[in-house]
Amino acid sequence: MECVQRVNYTVMINGEPSEPFNSTKSLRQGDPMSPFLFAITIEYLNRKLNELKEDRSFQFHPKCAKLGITHLIFADDLLLFAKGNLTSIIALHKCFSQFSEASGLQANLGRIQLVKYVLFGIQAYWAQLFLILAKVLKTIDVYCRSYVWSGSNTITRKALVAWDRVCTPKSVGGLNLINIKLWNQAAQIKTCWDIAHKQDKMWIRWIHAYYVKGNLLKEMTIPSQASWITRKILEAKEHLDLIPHVTTTRSMINSIYKQPLPTMMAEPWKYLMFKNDARPKVIFTIWLQLQGRLATTNQLVNWGLAVDPTCTLCQNKLETRNRLFAECEFTKAMWRKMQQWLQIKGIPVQTWDQHTEWAIYKAKGKS
Repeated sequence: MECVQRVNYTVMINGEPSEPFNSTKSLRQGDPMSPFLFAITIEYLNRKLNELKEDRSFQFHPKCAKLGITHLIFADDLLLFAKGNLTSIIALHKCFSQFSEASGLQANLGRIQLVKYVLFGIQAYWAQLFLILAKVLKTIDVYCRSYVWSGSNTITRKALVAWDRVCTPKSVGGLNLINIKLWNQAAQIKTCWDIAHKQDKMWIRWIHAYYVKGNLLKEMTIPSQASWITRKILEAKEHLDLIPHVTTTRSMINSIYKQPLPTMMAEPWKYLMFKNDARPKVIFTIWLQLQGRLATTNQLVNWGLAVDPTCTLCQNKLETRNRLFAECEFTKAMWRKMQQWLQIKGIPVQTWDQHTEWAIYKAKGKS
């Protein structure tokens, strides 16, 4: 493993190789040897996960037990399958802890992706089954917001961008996270629609037998003796006009959810966000940069932190977003070198806004 621990590189400058220089972090992504080392390393994880089949505390996913499937690996994507109970999750976590300790690798999922596809997915599922109390929704919202900005489950009020802005579509400058309060209301309207249009389920027949009693849903009086959750569902009949003609449950809730959202102007830099194949952390950093909300030293000073406000690169003037990324002499030299390397001739830009306009122009119609 000596070649893995001690790596050096040589750079071609004007057709001539430079003196070798050592790497401080061993092999990096793109090294010809990386795929082979990755396959060897992941084989260890593969074997650890297969050992779960003999672990009595682990229970298979109901649809995977007959085939004994615990996981599937596609290149660098990993799918895990288990019954959703605490003992099975602990067994999975133990495998990953042992793998991380042996390999030094850790699971890498952007915070936004985790909130959007995992945490919200759980809430969206339960919202289709019953109404969630406003206090519970607020708590979920606070924890999601705190995790996005701090990376921990400690509740914090610190945020670089307002949460309402984060929950708007990408086309208008947000990250397309879901407003869970509005989503829960949309699910409530969908449930009311089910009562009006479906009678193939026992609970709907029960509602009709004891409360609707042959009346038109929109004209009936909501019975005071009904339970809180039943009254809330029936109250949603006033909003049934928000439902367009759609077929699937998911698309119906999504369509209802979008109805009350305010109309907002599209951001010109939306082309830099859509179908961007960069890593989640990079996309999130780009988004903060475009919002002008990166934690540059002038921002830190405005937030009351005692830091040196001078530019980190040139140690000269005040560090701002525009200076750090466009106006600093060090940055200008870097942009010129990058243009030469990419063989891009004469980009007539001097300010950050000009850089952004040029990037938007080049990104239109492309992913």
